[in-house]
Amino acid sequence: MDVNRGGPATIKRVYNNNVLLAELGDGSEMVLVGKGIGFSHKAGQPVDLTIADQRFVPDGSYAASHVADVLSEAPLEQIELVQDIMAMAQSELKLEPRQSLLVPILDHLSFAVQRARDGIKVDFPLRWEVAQLYPAEGNLGRRVVELIAKRLDVQLQEEEWVAFALHFVNQQWAKSDFSKTVSMTETIARVFTLLSVRWQRNIDENTMSASRFVTHLRYLFARSAESTGTAALRVDVLASVRDAYPEAAEAALEVAKLIGGALGRDLGADEISYLALHTSRLYVEMPQA
Repeated sequence: MDVNRGGPATIKRVYNNNVLLAELGDGSEMVLVGKGIGFSHKAGQPVDLTIADQRFVPDGSYAASHVADVLSEAPLEQIELVQDIMAMAQSELKLEPRQSLLVPILDHLSFAVQRARDGIKVDFPLRWEVAQLYPAEGNLGRRVVELIAKRLDVQLQEEEWVAFALHFVNQQWAKSDFSKTVSMTETIARVFTLLSVRWQRNIDENTMSASRFVTHLRYLFARSAESTGTAALRVDVLASVRDAYPEAAEAALEVAKLIGGALGRDLGADEISYLALHTSRLYVEMPQA
């Protein structure tokens, strides 16, 4: 994200005292960020790239001008904080430090801070679902809220961690948008509700089998977004599951209808078979009456 590049450059636009958009000799663009670097500069003037504390080159997520717009509307301390948050996400969640993460996190942080200062509270209806389905992202989201309080001296709503966690989840979808991530979360939560009601048992979502099932469902959504399919199974898994655990097989068919409705397409036989593998594991491990 913050690249170390030099060479001749010209100022293309001065956004404010802290943000410039520069054009390099090869025609590419770079956003320069640093305290006071825009003071007394004008478009068309040459600029030394080393005057910037941070330099951003477009990575395909957004145009340089859009990145500059977002950065220019945020205080430097917020930009620096988001850089640290991204480093945490890279270390703990293995997320790439892309502008597709920086821009929405910074944008959300700025609005969240303003809401807190204005005393405005909002509802976060997916608190339970996010905590159960994405524990790693949720834990990092909580630490982000704590870090904001420490670094910016602003106490956000406690539930604000939910939104940050969903941004981390969203980043794991290469070509998705935030609304699809919310839809995925709601649908996966409905899957577990469906199974619990059908089997009349509580499902422990902290088990390894439940975790693997959630991971499979997330990748199912991701593959659909990228228009890729699953690997073909050489045996009729659904038939085998139906013979051994008919309740698990019927549940897999219901889950397939629910997921298919969310994706806007019918699931294929192989996809349903993979679902049956997971529902059979859950069924076997679930405490019986």
